[in-house]
Amino acid sequence: MNAQVPASRPLLDMRSIGKAFGPVVVLDDVSLSCAAGEVHAICGENGAGKSTLMKILGGVYTPDQGEIVLDGIAQSFAHPIDAREAGIGIIHQELSLLPHRTVAENIFVGREPSHAGRIDRAALRRQTLDVLARVGSSIDPDTECGRLSIAEQQVVEIAKALSLDARILVLDEPTAPLDNVESAKLFRLIDELREHGVALLYISHRMAEVFDVADRITVLKDGKRMGVMPVAEASVDQVVRMMVGRDVRDFYPPRASTPPGPPVITLRGAGNDTLFDIDLEIHAGEIVGIAGLESSGKIALARALFGETPFTRGEIHFIDGGGAPRHAREATRRGIGYLPDDRKRDGLGLRQSLRDNAALAVRSMARALSSPTRRSASHDAIDALLKRVDVRAAHFGLPVEALSGGNQQKVVIARWLAREPKLWIVCEPTRGIDVVAKATVYRILRDYADAGGAVLMVSSDVTEVIGLSDRIGVMAAGRLVAMLPAGASEEAVIAHAVQSHQSLGEPEAMQ
Repeated sequence: MNAQVPASRPLLDMRSIGKAFGPVVVLDDVSLSCAAGEVHAICGENGAGKSTLMKILGGVYTPDQGEIVLDGIAQSFAHPIDAREAGIGIIHQELSLLPHRTVAENIFVGREPSHAGRIDRAALRRQTLDVLARVGSSIDPDTECGRLSIAEQQVVEIAKALSLDARILVLDEPTAPLDNVESAKLFRLIDELREHGVALLYISHRMAEVFDVADRITVLKDGKRMGVMPVAEASVDQVVRMMVGRDVRDFYPPRASTPPGPPVITLRGAGNDTLFDIDLEIHAGEIVGIAGLESSGKIALARALFGETPFTRGEIHFIDGGGAPRHAREATRRGIGYLPDDRKRDGLGLRQSLRDNAALAVRSMARALSSPTRRSASHDAIDALLKRVDVRAAHFGLPVEALSGGNQQKVVIARWLAREPKLWIVCEPTRGIDVVAKATVYRILRDYADAGGAVLMVSSDVTEVIGLSDRIGVMAAGRLVAMLPAGASEEAVIAHAVQSHQSLGEPEAMQ
């Protein structure tokens, strides 16, 4: 996929950029260039300076030193509008589309073609079709963006940037919410943009895709540039060592050496409107990973087990002797924990403190007349738990929105460790977090299983599923179509997901 980068003058040249906030230096003499038609990956832990560097490029911050040169001309951006007008588009990890507006209205928001003081709907639709054609998309311009998949929303964001004549495009964790098939579509789009001479800056914590899509890699650590290298001359271990000082093979803890215990939950022919004939056992002391395409039903399975969209048929036996939970509160009371796939939307009170977020599960289940901060819900107990999972913050009274993605995820993890659930359902446990935070999350999940807990892990990252799981289930079209042993190949997992999806098709309820 990597292209031969032209040896011409770079389209973008960020020279010796420095930035400090008070006494804290966040960027120290960082240089970065990108040619037209090049994909330049930027790698580093959360806090390495990637976001600050991109905010300087996008006109959010002004550098304390250094300069930005576009196509040989020095630029100065006082506002994001200045950067946008200079041809810089940034696709953030948190997409910013208006869900109740159409694709056309989102792409041309504030710039709609008009006639006689009114929006010219025909021209708006025509211009939208033209820009969607540039990215190879057949999305209907009249579709509300809230009805699109995450992958389709990303295409709309890219189309919006191109409609503004973006010559430099920043993609921040673009595959974090995508499965392998949707990621492959994005990579094909990146190739098309490359062929049209767009310079692309690609930020990702997923090393495999960085090496698939990028031409060069710049590594940042603690605000400094540790190195820049062509992908053809680099290795994953080399990049990870530059980022964090250890090899990538050290990130997955060893699997349990003892056999698993008794079943914690057993499903026989379980289903609801979106799930069909699920047969599954999850044992104490094991991690069962669940893989599948975006519409496979893997998240639906997690939500059904937690009672958010309960099972309505089949046999379900939980270790407490009861059947399927009817709602989330019942599931929590009976010893089932749930880490949602979207921590900001479903897992956190962003303006509440770390401490209050971590204590939410134990305090919400306290008896009516008891103190909400006694024993396991006390400040001391919660603070000890936050330290145990390595949450890094100046103090635990900070609002959780002030933390990096990795630390936010560890706060949600601490919440459920406080409850010590018998079955812990974790969805996308490392989405959008750096490699060091990933290693911490993997260790927490393995330690929990080794102590006798049962874990169901749902993830779009097939490498993660293979590296951490004791058994691997594959979902397709609302069915569990395969159960593979630990260490199964990525090719085997993807083959089951894709082939079963094609042969079964999507049930009507899942469309």
